[in-house]
Amino acid sequence: MKNTPLTAIIFISSYGYLVPANAIVNVESIRIGLSTPGVSGSLDLGLSGKRGNTDKDEYNISGRIQNNRDKSTNFIVASYDYGEVRNVTNTDKSFIHGRHVVQFRPKQAWEIFTQAEKNRFSRLSFRGLIGGGLRFTLAETAEQLGLYLGTGLYWSRETLDERVKLTDHGTESFSRANLYLVYKHKLNNQLSLISTTYYQPRLSNPQDYRALEQAGLSVKMTDNLNLKLLLDVTHDNHPPQSIKQTDISYSTRFSYRFK
Repeated sequence: MKNTPLTAIIFISSYGYLVPANAIVNVESIRIGLSTPGVSGSLDLGLSGKRGNTDKDEYNISGRIQNNRDKSTNFIVASYDYGEVRNVTNTDKSFIHGRHVVQFRPKQAWEIFTQAEKNRFSRLSFRGLIGGGLRFTLAETAEQLGLYLGTGLYWSRETLDERVKLTDHGTESFSRANLYLVYKHKLNNQLSLISTTYYQPRLSNPQDYRALEQAGLSVKMTDNLNLKLLLDVTHDNHPPQSIKQTDISYSTRFSYRFK
């Protein structure tokens, strides 16, 4: 294995979380209810590899730190993903996201957020954004079942790497709508299911949209340790040149929660 950027891993594990591609951040899979007081968080670790006919290594470290006070919540989430096949890097991306949420009515909250990320293999040298919106509770039954709708906007500034024979490199700024629907279901004391769907059309061109479906199953192993099974399907209808429209990924991770 080549030298992995350990400084990036140490930095991210102090802040925490994971990022899907295409500027879509699924904070729902790590969001703790606003009624949970004080400081809490989690640290997730994923490792996999192969040896023999194919040498392959994949690493992910992510987490979250969150502080709830009365009707407001502040949290920072981040992650770093690295992978290589036969000593050639094929995954290298990082991300950090901060959010402030205020529950101003029993079923309504407003939130503002900011984010920075990069992804070497989608030609994303840097993306920074800032946005906000409203979150509505459509249905909720104690801690067993929940259905939520989010609406909002964000402004983004993106820089694409220059590549030979490609013409879309450089920096661009624009705004997108940010819409999401969340379904949570605690099946029993050990199993919890969550599904999140995001849709982000560009305001100046609705045909340029990004979408994400993420499904996750969390298996409680101890009071503090969970096993997570995740499936992500991301789609960018107008991706950078040489980049495919749709990515599908699945992963298994251990998550340690603290309070």
